[in-house]
Amino acid sequence: MNHTFQRLSSFLAATALLVSGCDTIDDPIIPLTINYNGAAPAPEFEPMTTGPQHVLLEDFTAHQCGNCPPAGELATQLAEEHNGLVHVLAIHAGSLAAVSNAPFDTDWTTAESNFYWSQLDVQANPMGRVNRRGGTGAVVSPNNWTGTVNAELNLTPPAHLQGAAIPDPDVTDHVHLHVHATFAEAIEGDVRLAMLINENNLIAAQLDYGNDPEVILDFEHNHLLRGSLSGADGLVVTTSPAAGSTIQADYTIPWNPEWVLENCHVLAILTNANGDVLNCLDLPWTP
Repeated sequence: MNHTFQRLSSFLAATALLVSGCDTIDDPIIPLTINYNGAAPAPEFEPMTTGPQHVLLEDFTAHQCGNCPPAGELATQLAEEHNGLVHVLAIHAGSLAAVSNAPFDTDWTTAESNFYWSQLDVQANPMGRVNRRGGTGAVVSPNNWTGTVNAELNLTPPAHLQGAAIPDPDVTDHVHLHVHATFAEAIEGDVRLAMLINENNLIAAQLDYGNDPEVILDFEHNHLLRGSLSGADGLVVTTSPAAGSTIQADYTIPWNPEWVLENCHVLAILTNANGDVLNCLDLPWTP
């Protein structure tokens, strides 16, 4: 899988260089159909000229962090209050996320979670990032999540996302992913697309200082980062897009059987050269 996406990344980078090297683009739609092999044509999306700013709330948590459950509850509350505009990603990372003796013997860390943890200017649990504003190292304390999320929701987004996740009706372990972006303003530098898997309803032990007993053996972990389909940093999908331009990326991916499909979201995250989130979207499951 890693080698596959390395090849895709190289192809995308080459495509971006070819596009950016042109003096003019007659057609503002830049198709990026990469490794899509569905029997049906990829869905077509009209340019999206208006829409809200979505918010990525990354909750750096750990199963041996006794102060983390209240932060996770707050993150879930913010997602529920804002009706699909706030996307929570619970990232298990740091020493408190390490595998230990039972009952903390489940490894919830991933290559992606360790990568994101390494980016932080302050490595602590619980801690968060809100649309990675200020760069990938900037962190936000849970005490400030509500105000920071609300401020982001009031912004005009520089890009609009649409998309779909479509399980293959004929190949049970394959899913087709489609992401369409319309740029409301010109963006300088590389634009990257990351596609992350988060899963709900995972039952395992969690330390909670506010609970009696403090070790909860059947804690329900939600929004848990399980992996990526693009690498943690994402793939370069275009470079210096003009205002009004669009791109579409189409993929066919093998689905990891450890991920329970009905409990998962595919989270598409579009970022600029500084790592700030331009916009993000849970790709809706489409029959």
